[in-house]
Amino acid sequence: MGIPLRITGIKTVYAIVKFTGRRNTVSLLHPQNGLGAYALFHMRKEDVLMLTKRISDYSLKGRIGDARELFDKMPVRSSVSWNTMIMAYAKEGKTHIAMKLFIVMPDKDVVSWTAIITALSRGSHIEDAWRLFKLMPEPSSVSWASIISGFQQNGLAAETLCRFKEMLSVGVQPTSHSFTSALTASADLAMLSLSQQLYSQLLKRGFESNTHIGNSAISMFIKSGSFRNARRVLEDLPQPDIVTWNAMVVGYGQNGYGIEAIMSFHQMQKAKFLPDRVSFLGLLHGCSHCGYVEKGKQYFRSMESNYGISPGPEHYACMVDLLSRAGFLKEAHKLIKEMPFEPTCIFWRTLLNGCRIWGDLELGFYAANRILELDPYNSSACLMVIDIYASAGRWKEVLEMRRQMRKREARKELGCSWIEIKGRIHLFTTRDDTHPEADHIYLTLLLLSCDNAHNAHIVRN
Repeated sequence: MGIPLRITGIKTVYAIVKFTGRRNTVSLLHPQNGLGAYALFHMRKEDVLMLTKRISDYSLKGRIGDARELFDKMPVRSSVSWNTMIMAYAKEGKTHIAMKLFIVMPDKDVVSWTAIITALSRGSHIEDAWRLFKLMPEPSSVSWASIISGFQQNGLAAETLCRFKEMLSVGVQPTSHSFTSALTASADLAMLSLSQQLYSQLLKRGFESNTHIGNSAISMFIKSGSFRNARRVLEDLPQPDIVTWNAMVVGYGQNGYGIEAIMSFHQMQKAKFLPDRVSFLGLLHGCSHCGYVEKGKQYFRSMESNYGISPGPEHYACMVDLLSRAGFLKEAHKLIKEMPFEPTCIFWRTLLNGCRIWGDLELGFYAANRILELDPYNSSACLMVIDIYASAGRWKEVLEMRRQMRKREARKELGCSWIEIKGRIHLFTTRDDTHPEADHIYLTLLLLSCDNAHNAHIVRN
C-alpha cells in the first residue's frame, strides 16, 4: 500500500525528482503521470527549463511523440523549448514538421534560424535553406558556418566558396567550421591558386594552429598537387594527430610517391602514433604504384601479426593491384581465391588489367568471364579483353567482342580530365569540341604527336 503524498509546490516536484534519481525523471514527468500533470499546471517561468530538459531527454531516447506531447501541454514555452523541439524533429529527419514549428514560433532567435537552416541543408533542400538564410535578420558567424557547410555537404564546391567570400565581404569573422567547409570545397575543385588564397586567409585570422583545420588544409593541398605546401602545414601544426599523419601517408601513396609514403608511415610511429587501417591503405597504395612488391607483402603481413589489424577488402584490393601491376598474376589470382570473403568485380577487374599489361590471355579471359558473370553490362571488362585480343592480333575475336558489347548494350562511361590555367578550370571529355579554343588545342596536339613520332623515328634509326 502506497504512502499518501501531498504536493505543495514545484519545489516538491524538484525534491521528488532528485530523490528518485535521474533515470526515473522522464517517466515521473510524463503528462499522463499525476506528478507530471501537477508540474505542468503549477509551474513558474523559471521552471520551464526543467521541462525543456525533459523534452531533450525524450528526443535523445528517440521518443519524439512523448517530447511533442509534453511540449504541447506546456502553458509557458521559452525560445529554448521551441528550439529544442525544432532540433529534435530535425534530428529525426522530419524537416517538414520542424519547418511548421519554426513558422508558428512567436519569437525566433538566431538559434531557431540556424537550426532550421541546418535541417533544410541536411535534408538536401539547400536552395530552400539559402532562401531562408537571406531572410534572416542578423546572421551570426555560426549561421554562416551552417549554410556554408550545407552547400559543401550537398556537393556544391564553387557555391560554397562564393558563400564563404560573401561572408568575409560583410565583415563576419569565420569560424573553424566555416573554414573547414571552405577548405574541403577547395580540395574538391583541386585549384592550387584558390587553395593558396584560402590558406592565406586562414593564416591572416590565426587558425594555423588548429589541428582540425590543418588536416583539411593538408588534404586540400594534396588534392591540388602541392605536397610541399602540405608538408609545410604538417610541420607548422603544434599538435598533429593520427588524421594528420594519415592524410600525408594516403596522399603520398595515392599519388605514386611510394618512398615518401613509407617515410611518413615510419615518422608517424616515431611521433608515438600507432598506424590504423587508413595508414596501411595509404602505405599499400604507395607500394602498388611504385612496384615495391616485397615491401608491400611485408607491410600486409605485419598488419595482423604486429598491429592486430585484420586486412579488409580495400587492403586485399591494393595487394591484388600490387601483384598484378608487377606481373605476379598467378600469385594475385591465388590471393583472390584465398580471401576470407567473396571477390567483387573490382578484384577481377584489377587482375584483368594486369593480364592486359602482361599479355596473359588465358587468365585474362577467365577474369573477364568472372566480371561478366557479376556484371554483364560492364564495359571496362569488355574493352580490356578487346585490348588483349588486339595485342595478340586476334581481330576476329575483337569484332566478336564488339558485337557482343552492342548486343548487351554495354556503354563505356565517359571519362574527363581538367586543367587549371590562371585560376580557371578547363574541362575536357573524349572527342570534345565544345571548348572555345578547341581548334587551336587539337592543332597543337597534332603537332605534338608528329613531333613525338619524328623523335621516335630518330631513336630507332
